[in-house]
Amino acid sequence: MKLKDYFSVLKDIELFKNFTEEDFRKLFKNVDYRISNYSKNSMVFIEGRECNTLNIILNGNIRIQKIDSFGNSLVVVDFKEGDIYGETLLFGKLNIYPMTGISTMDTTILYIPKDTVLYLCKNDDIFLSEFLSLLSEKSVTLSSKINQIGLKTIRQKICEFIFLNYDRNKSLKIKLNMTKREWADILGVQRPSLSRELLVLKDLGLIDYDYKYIYIKDLDGIRQVLNI
Repeated sequence: MKLKDYFSVLKDIELFKNFTEEDFRKLFKNVDYRISNYSKNSMVFIEGRECNTLNIILNGNIRIQKIDSFGNSLVVVDFKEGDIYGETLLFGKLNIYPMTGISTMDTTILYIPKDTVLYLCKNDDIFLSEFLSLLSEKSVTLSSKINQIGLKTIRQKICEFIFLNYDRNKSLKIKLNMTKREWADILGVQRPSLSRELLVLKDLGLIDYDYKYIYIKDLDGIRQVLNI
């Protein structure tokens, strides 16, 4: 597929929110870019590799992981359709990917080279403004993520996950669309630690669970764990 086939995705991205389809055609008419497709479980980028492009997910999903020398992985975040990555590395002196990205489904990515981004910033004030706004927002998001990882206990992380799912779906029955290992990776904890804390929460009467669902038994108790 060509770039024009993804205008519906691009126009919903903050970076291009003020662009029409005609603007897109003019913007990308004389600049370099490429579109690449990845099948499920493909390595999209590897920790330690140089980042020379601004990258936009046109469809699919990329799971960002930190993998240690023993093969253990910590899931940091999932990037989905419309998400952008690489912008905070692109113009840095150390523009190296600090983590690894793996596609969790068939995925298509738009790669915009560094020189093209620089050209667009110089020649389009709207693009420049939105790009700087993107960098600022990512900085705030990263700071928030660091605080979440560093300051919450395992119990709070589990209860936060449970409460956010309850708040989103208004149901005391929460379906787990992942294994315990995947859940532990998302929370940034070890699987045995997750299992032990789930047993504690069950013994306290806050939840019950099986391999498919979490059942909230005491919503107020979960709120107390989270201090909300």
